[in-house]
Amino acid sequence: MSRQLRSIPPPATSAISLQWVVVIAAIAFLAGAATSWLIFDQQQPKTSPLQAQQPPSSPPLTEAISAAPVPPDLAPTSPGQAAVALGNWNYDRKLWQKAIESYQRAISLGMDNANVRTDLANALRFSGFPQQALAEYQIARREEPQHENSLCNLATLYAQVLNDPGNAVLAWQEYLRRFPDGDKAPVARQYIAATSQNLP
Repeated sequence: MSRQLRSIPPPATSAISLQWVVVIAAIAFLAGAATSWLIFDQQQPKTSPLQAQQPPSSPPLTEAISAAPVPPDLAPTSPGQAAVALGNWNYDRKLWQKAIESYQRAISLGMDNANVRTDLANALRFSGFPQQALAEYQIARREEPQHENSLCNLATLYAQVLNDPGNAVLAWQEYLRRFPDGDKAPVARQYIAATSQNLP
């Protein structure tokens, strides 16, 4: 009697072995991930939710005070001199409004001279008040016609801010008459040469 050939199914034990391999691999993966998380978590600094919401602390008050600019000691001077010194101190730090107030106070206290008027004019100019600056330069020029700095600043105000080349040329020409060897004489000559030919 002949026998039919049949395919023989694999034993049931091999299917069970494959399932166990997958389960063991998954357990090993999860155990490794958990271990890595625990190690990483231990290395992180601990902060409470309250600490996390607080802003970073500011430096101690003594450090903040010592870092702040301190005005000069004005005690041994007269009120007018103190106002000029404070104006100069604010000017050097580009605190224009405070410089203006200090110079105006100095003038009211009798410190009215071409230097103070010119510094006041510069502070006004840098604060965006060119017409007031112009008036102060002109007062300085009347008070001291040989005041080189006020004349130079007047010329540059006309040229650079007021866009008035005609008056700028006149101011630079006066500068050259009074100070032919002045520090700004080369600038004056160059401006006059470049601008005069374009004037009406």
